[in-house]
Formats: sequence, structure tokens, C-alpha cells
Amino acid sequence: MIKIKVPATSANLGVGFDVLGIALDIYNTYYVRESDKLIIEGVEEKYQTKDNLFVVAFNEVCTKLNVKKNIYVRIENDIPISRGLGSSASLYVAGALAANTLNNNKLNLQEIFEICTKLEGHPDNIASALFGGFTASLMHENKPYTKQIKVHDKYKFTVLIPDFKISTNKARNVLPHSYYREDVVSNMSSIAHLILALNDGDDKMLSIANNDKIHEPYRKTLIEDFDTLKNECLKNNAYTFTISGSGSSCLVISDDKDFSKKINTSNLKNNWTLIDCNIHLSTPIIEEITDV
Repeated sequence: MIKIKVPATSANLGVGFDVLGIALDIYNTYYVRESDKLIIEGVEEKYQTKDNLFVVAFNEVCTKLNVKKNIYVRIENDIPISRGLGSSASLYVAGALAANTLNNNKLNLQEIFEICTKLEGHPDNIASALFGGFTASLMHENKPYTKQIKVHDKYKFTVLIPDFKISTNKARNVLPHSYYREDVVSNMSSIAHLILALNDGDDKMLSIANNDKIHEPYRKTLIEDFDTLKNECLKNNAYTFTISGSGSSCLVISDDKDFSKKINTSNLKNNWTLIDCNIHLSTPIIEEITDV
């Protein structure tokens, strides 16, 4: 049996819409072995089918390798679903890696990246889930590329997870079909300065640069408490407060490893869970274990 741990991911980081992503040390864990039939445990019955995203990615890799396998998989979910923390990317990456591992690792990570990006539809979460760390990704001639970017050691990350979901489709549908030129230019300049600030440890520039004009002004309307929670976090010396992915979770960057303890959520309309995180810096953790 193999055990695979894939990290949660937070995409966009404000101004890096569909470009930036970061891997965080919250994990889904998958226990996988070959089986005479498909068996999925640890998830609701509606997800115990061949349409489970893990199985979809597993089968996609097997098809590329011209093999067919049935599997037993047990999924331990610590990444919340439909909260903007990369739960689907985790499933795709884990399924693809499981198939590759059970077939003697015939594909390299770039090939896995391409398969998972095709399934997910965009590379930002996939890149950070697969390669770890802080990543910037692009598509060129339908092929994904990504680069890892070093983040200054002083920066800490806190995810703020509400008790409600937002589907990716709903979050996409609130976005406009076109943008003013000045808003596009603002984001282009801001993404460059955000990356440099995170790398250099430039607190002032980090605070200035993260002023998104592309998705947050529209998506924040789907997140009750957004403005109240943002003000609370900035009041307590957060450098940035952004929507994580497409929401409903949010992400704070600060220099306090216990930042969550400062935040008062008693006056919010929803229940929020705050988790202080570190960056997951490596590829997913894969190990062979005794069958459990």
C-alpha cells in the first residue's frame, strides 16, 4: 500500500489571479493499493464512484500508460471542500501520483503537471500542490509552465475558513467579462511588486502591492463578514488579507506565527475557523506502508 499526503493550496494571493499559488501544511492523505474492484472509503457515498476526482486522475494516467487497474483508496480529508483551498487539485494530484507510483514512475513531474492541469482547467493550484512552495504559472500553447519563488522566512500564513461553501462556478460567474485598462495595468504592476516583496521581505511594499482589481471586488460580495474580518486582521498588523482561491476562505500574511489568536470573531455573522500555517516546500509525500 502507498500513502500520499498532498498539501492544501491557496491561489491568486490577491493580485495574482489564476497565476500565483502557495502550498500550505494542511493535508489530504490517501491510502492506495491495487484491488479487484474500485473501492473508495472515507468520503460520502456520492463520492464513492468512478467520477471521484482522485479516480478520474488515476484513470487518466493509466490510460496514458496503456494500462488498466482497479484500486482501493481511503481518503482522509483535512482540506475543506469548496472553500478555496485546493481540495480538487489535491484529489487530481494524488490520483495521478498514485497511478504513476503503482506503474513504476514512468511519467515525470512535468507530465503529471500537464495531465492534472488539463483536468483542473488552470495550473495555479495544481502547480503548488505538485511542486510545493510559492509558484507562478502560465499556459503557453496549451501547455502549463511554473516557477517556484522563494518567500522570506519571516512571513507566516493564516487561513480563515467559514462555515459556508462557494462553488468555483459561482465565483467565476460574478466576474465581469471585460475590465478597464487601468485596472489591468494596476494588477500587472502589483503582481510584480508582490512577488518581489514576498521574496525580499519588504513589508511596506507587500501591503501596498496587494490591491486586486480583477476578482476580489466582485467575489467579496459572496463572502459575508469579508470587510469586517479584513479590518480586524489589518488592525492586528496583517500585511495582506485576501480571498483564498475563489473563496469562501481567506488568507492572511503576517509575521506572527500565532496570528489567529489575535483575531476576535465574536461579532461576525458566520462561524470562522482560523488556522496558522507554514508553507509546504516539497512535492507531495509518498511512502510505502503496511496495509492498514
